[in-house]
Amino acid sequence: GHVYARYNLGCWEDNAGNYDLALQHCMIAANMGCQVSLNCVKRMLMNCLATKADYAEALRGYQSATEEMSSPDRRESEALLS
Repeated sequence: GHVYARYNLGCWEDNAGNYDLALQHCMIAANMGCQVSLNCVKRMLMNCLATKADYAEALRGYQSATEEMSSPDRRESEALLS
């Protein structure tokens, strides 16, 4: 699915009080490289709705996704644009 659709589903479930489903959606989106979803998992950890293992898994997935998306050409074009 689309990354931000997963994030939005996570927000929807969080607002409805379905924290397990919210965590699942945010974990999937974080594993796809969504930093906002990673922050959501962190917030859930701080509110005791997620475990340290959940956050560690989301962080590893996020890092893996961002590394996979990076390339020397992309970094060069970003440097030219900034």
